[in-house]
Amino acid sequence: MATQFSSLSFLSNWRTRFVYFLLLPIINILLLVLIDLQYSNSFNWYVAAASVVIDSAALSLQAMSQLLITDANLKIDIEVISKRPYSFYYWKTKAMTSLIAGIVLGVINLVLLWPLGLSLTILLKSLTILPLACIFGTILGFTSWSLSWQMSNPYFFANLFISIITIVSGVLVLVSQYPKWLMIISYGFPFYEVVNFIKLNHTSLWMSCLNALGWLLMGIVSYIVQIKPVLNNKIHQY
Repeated sequence: MATQFSSLSFLSNWRTRFVYFLLLPIINILLLVLIDLQYSNSFNWYVAAASVVIDSAALSLQAMSQLLITDANLKIDIEVISKRPYSFYYWKTKAMTSLIAGIVLGVINLVLLWPLGLSLTILLKSLTILPLACIFGTILGFTSWSLSWQMSNPYFFANLFISIITIVSGVLVLVSQYPKWLMIISYGFPFYEVVNFIKLNHTSLWMSCLNALGWLLMGIVSYIVQIKPVLNNKIHQY
């Protein structure tokens, strides 16, 4: 596990840790809350808390994708798919590393918001949903890597998902209030019910779980289909 953490670029030194775990989340919180403030005329703690939780999911997504791309760059993926492509230990280690990174970000920033005015109710709801949000992020990280495994830019789908995650989750405006075309796109991702859980008294988390399962199956199928072509391609490169 320690080896996995050491390979994550945002954990390389205290500066990158500060930027990823504190500075960027705080900037996102302020940006979204200030935008909301123009319309509501009050500081919306629901937006702040939801922003932290979704940032945590995004970090888990980034971590999972980065770990797998690093292995591919080091040709470790050849050894994995040629000997134990379905190794439970290998995939568990990647997933747990990504989950821990996201959860740590969420806990740090939610706890920091508490003495500043975040209510205990919102704090507890956010902490409750935080692990599930990071699980969703980890699944999207795996699938994004799998879909771009043979692409010239292996970060393509990971960067795409990270760039739109705040929009499709409805952090600022609930997805149910989106234009129909954007609502349909958002419903294709599992994060909107996570935000609904924080903001509303009712939610359908099972829908998000099914959605995430669909993404996971897509990633698994893509991985299985590409095992032989990737192995043959990389062997011929030697």
